[in-house]
Amino acid sequence: MKWVAGILFLINLGVAGYFFWAESVSNSQAVAYSPINAEKIILKSSRVANDHAPAREPVATSSPSSEPICVEWRGFAEGDLERGRGAIKKLAAQRVLSVEELPIDKMFWVIFPPLPSEAASKVKLQEMTALKIKEAFVIQDGIWKNGLSLGLFSTEDAARRYIREVENKGVSGLRLETKPKDGTSYYYLVKSEDAVTLRDLDDVRKSFPATTLTRVACKK
Repeated sequence: MKWVAGILFLINLGVAGYFFWAESVSNSQAVAYSPINAEKIILKSSRVANDHAPAREPVATSSPSSEPICVEWRGFAEGDLERGRGAIKKLAAQRVLSVEELPIDKMFWVIFPPLPSEAASKVKLQEMTALKIKEAFVIQDGIWKNGLSLGLFSTEDAARRYIREVENKGVSGLRLETKPKDGTSYYYLVKSEDAVTLRDLDDVRKSFPATTLTRVACKK
């Protein structure tokens, strides 16, 4: 009977050894097929999901406006204009701005641009006389010397109507300029892209109590 018990012991030992081997193989296979760097797979999945998400509209970024600001400095009393000119020049030496000194009252001047010589301008005058264009004469000095003056008008509309009338007679190339009226006073048109400059200009203006600063549309 002892040999039977020994055989049964060996059988039980073999069965236990089999289950121990099978469990080891199972565990080793589980390790072999476990995901490597699992955290990278998660990140990749997140990136892929974002790749397929609807694209966001770009956000517009605001930038400082570089549009110029224009103001008129008016109301100078007699004798103050020269002092105002000096104050403007001093400010312009420190800030970026442009200034025009303009007449308050002006006339509108129709002219034919200067010709190469006085002789040429006289020939052109004869042509206009033949076309019955009245009151034309040769300009004798200034930047329009050897040009032809065709008349001064109190309004721009009247001047432009006359230009159309002369053009209908076959004359082209006329110009419309302005001239100060005799005895007129002047004002300053100041233009700058820097609001601080205009604030400083207002500080300057306080030395001229009768004057005013008014914002106006900048001419293109």
